[in-house]
Amino acid sequence: MITLPWRPSVMASLGVCAVVCIGTMYSLALYGDRSLGPPSPCRACREQINITFAKVHKAGGSTVSTILQRFGDVRNLSFVIPRARVSLGWPYQLRPTDYRPAFDGGFNLLVDHVLFNKTRIRGIMPRDTAYVTILRHPFEQLKSSFSWYEVPRKYRIRGEDPVREFLQQPAKYERNFRTRLPFRYTRDFMAYDLGFTNLTQAGNESVVGDFVRQVGSEFDLVLILEHLAESLVLLKRYMCWSLSDILYSPKNTRNYQYKMLGEYPDLIVAHRRWSRVDYALYDHFNATLWARIEREGPDFFHEVYHFEDMRTKVVQFCGVAESSWKLQIPSSKWNKKFMVDTEFCDRLRLPQTTYMTNLKEKYHDQKITISQQKRVPASVHCFSGTGNYRTLATRNVTNS
Repeated sequence: MITLPWRPSVMASLGVCAVVCIGTMYSLALYGDRSLGPPSPCRACREQINITFAKVHKAGGSTVSTILQRFGDVRNLSFVIPRARVSLGWPYQLRPTDYRPAFDGGFNLLVDHVLFNKTRIRGIMPRDTAYVTILRHPFEQLKSSFSWYEVPRKYRIRGEDPVREFLQQPAKYERNFRTRLPFRYTRDFMAYDLGFTNLTQAGNESVVGDFVRQVGSEFDLVLILEHLAESLVLLKRYMCWSLSDILYSPKNTRNYQYKMLGEYPDLIVAHRRWSRVDYALYDHFNATLWARIEREGPDFFHEVYHFEDMRTKVVQFCGVAESSWKLQIPSSKWNKKFMVDTEFCDRLRLPQTTYMTNLKEKYHDQKITISQQKRVPASVHCFSGTGNYRTLATRNVTNS
C-alpha cells in the first residue's frame, strides 16, 4: 500500500489551496471556461500505447520512465519487466533471459535501461511501436556522472576541481580506471546507450555521422532534457495523449559538488574533443527538436505555458493533499477536464525503481488473476489548435 510521506499542517493546506485557487482563476481568465468541451474545428486521433523508451544514463530518463510507467499502469498495459532490478541486460545486448515473458505473448511498453539494438527490440515489440529517447547536454551529463558514479575516486583524480583536472588529461585518467566494462563513464556514455559500442571509432567523422543518421532513422522522437516541457508537449501531440499523461514530478534530482560548476568555454572545448559522439548527437537532435517545434504552429508555446502552469498546480496540490481532497483541472484548448486525486498523486510521486517494484508485484499477481485483467482500450482524443496530433502506427508499419 502506498502511504503519504507526511501529514500537512493546516497552514500549509490553506497555503496550497490559495495558490491552486488563484492559479485556476488566472487560467480561466487567460484561456476562458471551456468546460463544455474543446472548440471546433476538432481532429480525432487514437492514442499510441506501444512505446519503447531507450533510457539514457544521467539524462533525465527516470522522470520520463515514470511518466510511461504511470501511463501503462492505469491502462493495465504489458511492460517488458526486467529480471534484474532496473535494467534489461545492460550494458550488454538484450537477451530473452533478461525479461519476464508477456502473459498474452505481446508487450506494450519498454521503459528501462537497455543497450539499444532495434533489431532485437523489434523482435519483442509490436510493429506499430513508437521509439523515443532523451539526450542531455554532454557536459551536464558528465558532471552528473562524476557525482553518481564517484568518478574522482575510481579514476584517482586529485585536486579541488576534479572535472577540470580530468579534462586536462582525460586519456591518462581513463587508463587509471582499469575495467572490463564495455563503456566509459566519461566518454560518449549516451552514445553507448544508443548503440555506439565501438568506441575506437569515436574519432572517425564518417562513422560518427553515419551513427547520428542511424539514430535519426530509428527513433520517432528524441527528447532534450534542457527543454523538457517543450519535448513532453511534442510527445503528447505525437502520441495523441492527454495533458494528464505527461504531468510529472522530477526524479533523481540531487545537489552535488559539480552541479553548479559553470560551463567554462575551455572545459566545453576539451570535453567536446573527448566525447565527440555525444556532442554530435546532442547538437543534431537539439536542432531537430526545434525544427519540429517550428512546424507545430503558433499555439505550441501557449500549450507549453498551459502545461507548465497545470503541472505546477498539480505538484503543489499533491504535496499536501489528504485522502479526500480532489483538484479539478478545467478543460482547455489542449485538454479535457480531469480530476486529480490522492491516487493520482501517489503515482506521480513514486520513484522509478519503486514503481518498477510495484509493476513486478502486479505482474506476479496477474499470474493468478490473468483472466480478470483487462487492458483499457486506446482512447480516441479530440484536439483543436494547430498542432500535429497524430499517431505513428502507419509510418512504423510501413518502415518495419
